[in-house]
Amino acid sequence: MKNRYLYLLGGHSFQKEANKDFVEKAGGARAKIALCIMNSSGWENYVPLFRRTWEPYGVTSVEVIVPNENGEIDLAKAKEILSTSTGIFIGGGDTVAYHHHFATHPFKDWIIDRYQQGIPIAGNSAGALILPECCFISSNDHAEGVMLFKQGVGLLSDILISVHFSEWNERQNLVQAMKLREIKNGLGIDENACAVFINEQFAYSHGESVYRISV
Repeated sequence: MKNRYLYLLGGHSFQKEANKDFVEKAGGARAKIALCIMNSSGWENYVPLFRRTWEPYGVTSVEVIVPNENGEIDLAKAKEILSTSTGIFIGGGDTVAYHHHFATHPFKDWIIDRYQQGIPIAGNSAGALILPECCFISSNDHAEGVMLFKQGVGLLSDILISVHFSEWNERQNLVQAMKLREIKNGLGIDENACAVFINEQFAYSHGESVYRISV
């Protein structure tokens, strides 16, 4: 049975070491990457940046899953892309929007299925936050200015994830959230860091820095 790899990036999508690792686990030059992003203003400009990040490792196949101008995802096309992908990368932006599109049925079921088959999954910022069982959205992360908790994709359990950790001074928010949800384990990931999980266990990190928090 193949190991299951999960890459949680804390804010910067184009970290060299993390992306190299992700692409290698996705098949290197044979990789077929599904890039899941939101249709925020200028989203088209980010796609070439992802391609240029992965091209040095031989990647030529990148297919984008993005909502259309009406805020809808072509689910039949998305399912087809995901079913043949060898790696899935979920970008960053509006966490509530990312959760709405990529952490709800049926999309989350397809992610879970691919992950269970050993397809590596990477998420940056919002994309990282939606992947655990409990999706913690900091008060610093949306206009309402209050903590939000949502049902995430569910690839990790009994842990809360915080991104932009040092940059947003998130330690107090993460600890408070952990106490509210009675979750003993937390992980704070800085913008230029990536936490790597193997078979749902924290294994190692890239960049600086990743903080393990317990309450």
